[in-house]
Amino acid sequence: MKFLPTFLCIGLLVLQSCSSSTDDCEPGPLEFPNQQGEIDGTAYANSLLDCRLPKVQTFEINNHQGAEIFANQGTIFTIYPNIFFEIDGTPVDGLVTFSVLEMYNPGDIIACQLSTNGLNEAQSVEPLLSESILFLSASQNGNPLMIEGELMVFIPSENRDLELSVFNSPSCPDLECEVLWEKLPRSTVYEEPYTDAAGNISLGYRSFLNNLGWYSIARYNKSEEERGILYNKAHSPYSLLNSKVFLKYDSNSTAIGMFSEYDEVNEVFSEKYREIPNNTSANVIFVSKPENHFNFEASEVITNDGVITITRDLQIGSESELIDYINNL
Repeated sequence: MKFLPTFLCIGLLVLQSCSSSTDDCEPGPLEFPNQQGEIDGTAYANSLLDCRLPKVQTFEINNHQGAEIFANQGTIFTIYPNIFFEIDGTPVDGLVTFSVLEMYNPGDIIACQLSTNGLNEAQSVEPLLSESILFLSASQNGNPLMIEGELMVFIPSENRDLELSVFNSPSCPDLECEVLWEKLPRSTVYEEPYTDAAGNISLGYRSFLNNLGWYSIARYNKSEEERGILYNKAHSPYSLLNSKVFLKYDSNSTAIGMFSEYDEVNEVFSEKYREIPNNTSANVIFVSKPENHFNFEASEVITNDGVITITRDLQIGSESELIDYINNL
């Protein structure tokens, strides 16, 4: 790893373990609870779609009439008439299946192996501050469709007066992608509440989308703090082949980074891009799935260049237990 500090290598060599409460324990290598044998990574790789697919909601729309769609977590779509077409440009008659994946809480995002990592104004990667993550698709009789024109989306949010933009994932638009967000040029997001027929008001933001695929309504992190890199030490046999490490900011908006580099010599995950602002309160979250259950742990951290967290005492649980654990941090 190009930027791995020397003190990390030294520090890992002097770690000791002790199986007794007495003072005469023999020095030795660091031992961890729940020590694991070899992990091929298949279960964790499969958990990506196992997490995302059940959360996809489907709606039937008459293409000639359009519709207003209310998703489970408060996202509202205004579908205008005659915007769905076959991929070759042929107009579509009759019913269309419109599918929505919406994510607002960090537990769902991390369990489904997503992040808010995006290209910032310097075209480097860092966690964006996001109000929502969406995946949209449409089909008729199992055949994928596209849209021509626009649909309107309402994103519920209690956060006021934000300067937001629309981000998408041009490098990988499919449901199973590891998304990297890029700002859509000339996108417009405006704050306007939604009022239902009974007069109930939901605060939030609106925008217009002219394509299907991945979207996030988000903003850049304008922190003026100096920026740096973070590390996480997890014991063998964990690596990027079978695990992921996330960084979740303590923020009213959702900001989740994903570590993307692993040093096999020192068994250390790193954030890699050196774009994490110092003095940010956060949690480093390790997640793996060796077989049927997830292994996970969070470490509180105040970010600073070169800070190392160590994953020691892994918890074991189901996907729902992982999600609750993260949401309660």
